[in-house]
Amino acid sequence: MLYIRLVEDRLQELCLEGKAGDLHFSRGQEAISVGVMSVLRETDYIAVHHRTIAHAISKGVPLRPLLAEILGKAEGLNGGMAGEMHMSCLENRFMFSFQLVGTCVPVAAGIAWAIKNVKKTDDVVVVFHGDAATANGQWHEGVNIAAVQRLPLLLVCENNHLAGNVRPEHYMPVAPATRAKGYGIKSYWVDGNDIAWVADAAREAAGYVRRNSKPFLLDCATTRLGRHKQGQGDLRSVAEKDALALRDPLLHVTFESGVVDAFKAEIDHIIEEVLAGPDPIRSV
Repeated sequence: MLYIRLVEDRLQELCLEGKAGDLHFSRGQEAISVGVMSVLRETDYIAVHHRTIAHAISKGVPLRPLLAEILGKAEGLNGGMAGEMHMSCLENRFMFSFQLVGTCVPVAAGIAWAIKNVKKTDDVVVVFHGDAATANGQWHEGVNIAAVQRLPLLLVCENNHLAGNVRPEHYMPVAPATRAKGYGIKSYWVDGNDIAWVADAAREAAGYVRRNSKPFLLDCATTRLGRHKQGQGDLRSVAEKDALALRDPLLHVTFESGVVDAFKAEIDHIIEEVLAGPDPIRSV
């Protein structure tokens, strides 16, 4: 979680300097990606929404090509052409990140169908999405397919109670678990800022999906501490953000002496090398 936070803090500085684009950060939500990924097999697959940096790092995607992709460099995961919201790293079974809200779910269901019916392994597919995605038709289409076809799909809802700056009362008439129940899908609520709780729940949920080849929803209540993205302001008051910061998952983690400086030095070195690297060759 600390490493992700430091990477995103450095990228935030680059955004302010005009050296990085309209990025989406997971500040305050890191316990979900780290907790879930800590209990998966290396052979399990993930698909991710537009807030993707934390998940890529948690899944083991190497930092240098990851940052090169985000910063639009030729040595990036996808040649610097995919960027933050369209990248993949098949070696680590980080299958794809998706720009449009909810679209990750039907694609993840398709991957799960292939795992069950073509690959015929007991690997699971984990798809990360926000609570607002459950209001989109794509989410319902993917969930319906997963339920009817009994697919090994674990839905992880990063429930930060925001759709950009829009509050849940404007898009969430019922909870994500209630929507999943309509398709016969079981669910479990967890404090998404408690990494031990997330890991324990994810272990049980992934085991259920793996044993039964049935989808399951893990609803993780969390707090996004930063703005939705760089190009959009934050309408929350200072007082509200200060209150939310008290739930920062890193507040409950103790670090060994020198680890922060060591991580920062490593990250700075990689970023300097990436920024000095070649840009992609784009055809006209």
